[in-house]
Amino acid sequence: MIKIDFHMHTVVTPSDAHFEYSIDTLKKYVSAANLNAIAITNHNVFDRTQFEEIKSELDIAVYPGIEIDIDTGHLLLISDGEDLDAFVARCDKVTQENPTAKDYINVDTLKEIFPDLSPYILIPHYDKSPPVPQETIDKLSVHITAGEVQSPKKFMYCKKDDSKLVPVYFSDSRMASHLGTIPVRQTFLNCGDTSFSSLKSCLSDKSKVALSEDETGRLFDVSNKGPKLISGLNVLLGERSSGKSFTLDRISNEFENVRYIKQFSLVERSEKDDERKFNKLLSDKHSLLTREYLEELQGVVNDVVEIDNSVDERSLGEYLDSLLKYAKESERHDAFSKAKLFSEEKYSISSQKGLKDLIASTENLIENMEFRAVVEKHVSIKSLKNLIVDLMEEYSKRELSCLKKKWINELVSDVKQKLRTRTATTIVEDIDFYDVILNKSKVERFESVVEAARKNKVIQKKSIQGFEVVAKAKSFESAGSLKKTSKTNRAFSEAFAKYEEPYKFLQELKEIEGIEEADYYKYFVEIEYKILNKDGFKVSGGERSEFNLLQEIKDAQKYDMLLIDEPESSFDNLFLKGEVNQLIKDISKNMPVVVVTHNSTVGASIRPDYLLYTKKDVTPSGVAYKVYSGFPACKELISDDGSAISTREVTMGCLEAGETAYNERRSGYENLKN
Repeated sequence: MIKIDFHMHTVVTPSDAHFEYSIDTLKKYVSAANLNAIAITNHNVFDRTQFEEIKSELDIAVYPGIEIDIDTGHLLLISDGEDLDAFVARCDKVTQENPTAKDYINVDTLKEIFPDLSPYILIPHYDKSPPVPQETIDKLSVHITAGEVQSPKKFMYCKKDDSKLVPVYFSDSRMASHLGTIPVRQTFLNCGDTSFSSLKSCLSDKSKVALSEDETGRLFDVSNKGPKLISGLNVLLGERSSGKSFTLDRISNEFENVRYIKQFSLVERSEKDDERKFNKLLSDKHSLLTREYLEELQGVVNDVVEIDNSVDERSLGEYLDSLLKYAKESERHDAFSKAKLFSEEKYSISSQKGLKDLIASTENLIENMEFRAVVEKHVSIKSLKNLIVDLMEEYSKRELSCLKKKWINELVSDVKQKLRTRTATTIVEDIDFYDVILNKSKVERFESVVEAARKNKVIQKKSIQGFEVVAKAKSFESAGSLKKTSKTNRAFSEAFAKYEEPYKFLQELKEIEGIEEADYYKYFVEIEYKILNKDGFKVSGGERSEFNLLQEIKDAQKYDMLLIDEPESSFDNLFLKGEVNQLIKDISKNMPVVVVTHNSTVGASIRPDYLLYTKKDVTPSGVAYKVYSGFPACKELISDDGSAISTREVTMGCLEAGETAYNERRSGYENLKN
């Protein structure tokens, strides 16, 4: 097996944070990782002088390459190094095209720079950020066989899926003078040698790529001189203070996008804090349902938020007073006040929203392809097209009418203003009766909608691993509840006094500083979430923790690796053996999972794919943690230095407190049975 890393950086470019390149670091990395071949791939740059120095310093295959920013993604382009002059010239053109970290070239430009791509190895960022768009990969498909991924989980996923590219896993490391830990992100190829043609051939065959040298093809390194993990379920055993947490921390730090559920992290010491944290978690997880349920209410609130009935009532009063006064002064009217336009009312201009919505709905029926057959069973597309043409013509007519009315209104207003400046007669105040009536109708409708939304009712029931999540809509019960919803220190006492009168309550909300207008709708209806156990009762403190654990494990599916530290410390065996074990087994089919345990219910009943055992060695030079690993069916677990330990002794000692204790318990159970 050949071990390669075809993605590393030795030059600081606009796309990199600053680092000091070190040839000693590169040599140390190549030696520690036992690499057989590397490629130097800096961002949009190729440094020939540095490359030749690296090649002379290393006794392995070193290939020239460049990481090109293309169509918002990154593409590794690696050469065999035979014609270095031509490669340097082409890379210089890439540098000119991509002078900053924000620049990208497209496929056409790439082909102009590299007219014949067939001699190269092309590896796009595939399941790794920033990915090369699939459209770009398709355009280059004749030259691309392998894609770079960012985790063992994604490596195994691509390897299993025939429609995916051959996966490769590289360090993408900066060879800085202070590298820190040695990267473990490399790819093994089943090649006979490190010639460019052999490597290129292997990178087109999924059966010839792996994360380690093992026969299963599922193992991968945690460190270059340490244990391996399997792309499946790993159980980590060990006595107290033997390095289990140290090993988990090392795994967590080495890999990206890891979910680490630490011991006791889901159990609060205070019952009150536990319930508060649980309720917040529940509310946050189901905030989408809250938004969906209140979406229509939000629209109604937004429709009336600018309506002020008191202003409408005042305008109506001023209009009536001025009209009466104008009538009483009829004998004093002069030529200006007797002119028809002096008291002329403006045209009422109606909204076109209803017609615009109808046009949009018809357009949606025409363009919808998913339900095209259903639509055409009842109405032809031709008829719909004729309908939308007629609707648009009607819209144009109405819009023209509105424009004419606006022009006339402006003209009338101008004439009225000039007439009024020349007379002492009382002026009849302007008022739009349609708007006044419409506003009153909107407020009444708003209040009826709020009342309906506030009625106590269950809006959703959802079963999750033996628990039932119940969402209920109801009225807020106190000013304190409103304050919690706002997540501020604002006082809601005065507003809550008007809570039973929705419109007046809205006016009070508008008086509270710091409350966003877009959030007013949230204060009318409270959405309460409860978790019920299998008997239909509200969960206890222990059941809350069980639910939290199940949710945390389930949510881990969006990560690339899951680490769980001693779940038995907080949960009973029946729960662990039933819900937890099954969920962990299911997740481990798609990603690496590591569980630390002392408990046979987890350690043995879960039937792991791989075992690890930590042991603390105290030496004159200090404390060292040794890790043994192997498959559960193997008689021995092997450490990184080649020493072995009995698998039976490890499992008996860690999971059963030794064989003697195990036999005593088994005998006791048999006596009870008999």
